[in-house]
Amino acid sequence: MAEIPRSVLSEHFQDRMKGRRLLSAVFTTFRFEPGFFETEVLPVFFDIPLSHAAAIKLVQLEDVLKSLPGSIAVYYDQHGLVAEGGASKLDVRRIPIRHATGIFHPKNVLVLVEDTEPDDEGHHRRALLCACLSANLTRAGWWENVEVAHVEEIGEGEHTNLKDALAGYADRLIARAERRRVNDELRAAHPALRDIRDFLSGTSQREHRSVEGRLVPHFDSGEGPLADFLRSATGTALRGMCLEVISPYFDDRGESAPLTELLDAFELREARVFLPKNDRGEALCPEALFTWVRQRQGVSWAALPSDLLRLGKSEDTKRRTVHAKVYRFFEPARGGREVLYVGSRNLTSPGCGAGGQSGNWETGFVVEVTSGGRPDWWLTPESRRPGAFSPRSEDEGTATSGGTHLVLRYRWDRSSAAAFWGGEWASPSLCVEHGGVQILALDKLPAGQWKELDPAQAEHLGRVLVSTSLLQVTGEGPEPALLLVQEEGMHARPSLLLELSAADILRYWALLSVEQRAAFIEARAKVAGDDDPLLAKVSPVPVETTLFDRFAGVFHAFGCLEERVREALNADPPKTREADYRLFGKKYDSLGRLLERVLAEVRAGSGDRVEQYVVTLCARQLLREVGRAHPDYWAEHRDDVRELEALLADAGSLRTALAAADEAMPAFLDWFERWFLRRAEALADEEAS
Repeated sequence: MAEIPRSVLSEHFQDRMKGRRLLSAVFTTFRFEPGFFETEVLPVFFDIPLSHAAAIKLVQLEDVLKSLPGSIAVYYDQHGLVAEGGASKLDVRRIPIRHATGIFHPKNVLVLVEDTEPDDEGHHRRALLCACLSANLTRAGWWENVEVAHVEEIGEGEHTNLKDALAGYADRLIARAERRRVNDELRAAHPALRDIRDFLSGTSQREHRSVEGRLVPHFDSGEGPLADFLRSATGTALRGMCLEVISPYFDDRGESAPLTELLDAFELREARVFLPKNDRGEALCPEALFTWVRQRQGVSWAALPSDLLRLGKSEDTKRRTVHAKVYRFFEPARGGREVLYVGSRNLTSPGCGAGGQSGNWETGFVVEVTSGGRPDWWLTPESRRPGAFSPRSEDEGTATSGGTHLVLRYRWDRSSAAAFWGGEWASPSLCVEHGGVQILALDKLPAGQWKELDPAQAEHLGRVLVSTSLLQVTGEGPEPALLLVQEEGMHARPSLLLELSAADILRYWALLSVEQRAAFIEARAKVAGDDDPLLAKVSPVPVETTLFDRFAGVFHAFGCLEERVREALNADPPKTREADYRLFGKKYDSLGRLLERVLAEVRAGSGDRVEQYVVTLCARQLLREVGRAHPDYWAEHRDDVRELEALLADAGSLRTALAAADEAMPAFLDWFERWFLRRAEALADEEAS
């Protein structure tokens, strides 16, 4: 028996991310656990130290995401939401897909990265990591099941067979999400996919199936049957080979059309099909299908190595669920070829598009591997007939009649909400609830159109979203359906961290590295509902009076903030989201939150009046300088600027109090402000000499 390659999924991605930083990422999945994805999957793609406590980890990730150059998006089947693990809280777009002829079943990770260190020419080289998996974005998929994954890497400007297929796949995702044909405007509304398409536009398409006699990787975007894709990608290379199939699901009938198509299309010599079983030893396939396979010439049921299926080392430990989907073609001879199809396709008619069915939306890679020896079987023939059969459906326990046609979108920066009904006709009367309490009552929503909700409805929804984004919809089907609200303008969402003092905000701005900021957050985080046993229950060591408590620290902190804002807005393309977070956001470290904390101290009669006054002058100077340097950005955020100016106007009492201290003080303050707010200009070389 040949040794089956094994590795831990998250560790494999972590290794691929070493020495790189994430720019944009797209994840696709059938089943989706939003909370698990954010706390356990997303951190894999950031090479920074994070707390083991989930609550603090989310706050640290919130800080990292604000500086992300691009975007992160998850596209999931609207029937596949899983409530376990909690709701979404981070700035990640969550986009439901409804696939009319089956289920939205692809499991992909598309990650755009760049090297952290520049090359000899000072350029940070970019690459696209493209993965096809069998694992859903769930706890079972990433931590418990036996899954499979293959990762391809496309370098900047490379020749690749994957360009056209991946670009077409990105457009299909956008078209299905928006329910209309793709144009540049729609691509702009899906920035993560747009970033990936832009990167692919800098590569060139290779037209050949193979190079020097070896098949190059091909991406199956799910636009046709598996057999047709394999013929197109491999030509005659698979003819006469042996085949092993690992699939957890089968058609609920007495024969397998997908297996028959593969056997006939490639005139295969022998085939072994993995027989999935549960902990009771029951075969997870129809009894009639089991008999049909045993009666086929050259086809047999088979088993994986027992140690691969155990959750632990003990012989009597619980079995792992096999969820992998692998089609392994090989020649059992020394130097024989070995070709793998890895992805999301089960050995079902909807999964393989067999018998002329359009079926599910699936994806996968076909790749040729080099073993260096004689390829041998992974699977051992299974001769014993199971005592019982317990077939399962491919929807993995999610009824395809479930889910909801309703989509809700909430804009934190505008405090507005809209509803979209994806059915063919106007909606019935719908009730959106959380914990049995009605949040929204919606009636007769027009089909295929966004409808703005009234301000009272939007306000009510916004209050609920502070604690959860997972809601229930009743009135559409016999059972309540899960709904994950799409949240936008996340810089204006209330912070997961309740508050920092004004002095702590200034200290935080002055920290230079991600690691320093992560440690700072962990030392001070007090998160609502922080009953996590890993959270420290003692107060952090108090910070003694330092330079940061006085004027030099204030100037340095504002200098760091301005530098980061300018870097973000001067980037190509501009990182406007990072500037939004730092200037206009509602997070614990935004400029607005600092001014609110200063005003709160003033009203409470605490703090140093002179220091508070200097802080407000620094804020005025920052707003004036950024506004002058980036007038278009300033115009787009006119309302946000007014909010900050209103806070500064409220802080006018500081100047009044200082001016009343001495009769000469008003004139001094006039002189001081005039020179303070005027930015010094660098001397020309001649003057400096």
